[in-house]
Amino acid sequence: MENKMKIQKIDTENKPIVFSTQEMFNQEYINDLTELLKTNLTIPTHTPKKFIDCFYLYWDGSTTYELYIYTSNSWKKTSLT
Repeated sequence: MENKMKIQKIDTENKPIVFSTQEMFNQEYINDLTELLKTNLTIPTHTPKKFIDCFYLYWDGSTTYELYIYTSNSWKKTSLT
């Protein structure tokens, strides 16, 4: 028996596309994750408000790069080479 798929056109011309609050939140989260981390010249001291803000890239202006990660209510760092 052969399976055939039918393609149906969805009429959206006269119907507004409505997104739920959860869908909008998910899209904002995805947008944050697709952007590159900004390089900062200061060490982080703030408390992150969003998940993506828990990752902080520090550069001392010459050769040192450090990745700071906010976990357990404090910043932890690791040097990058």
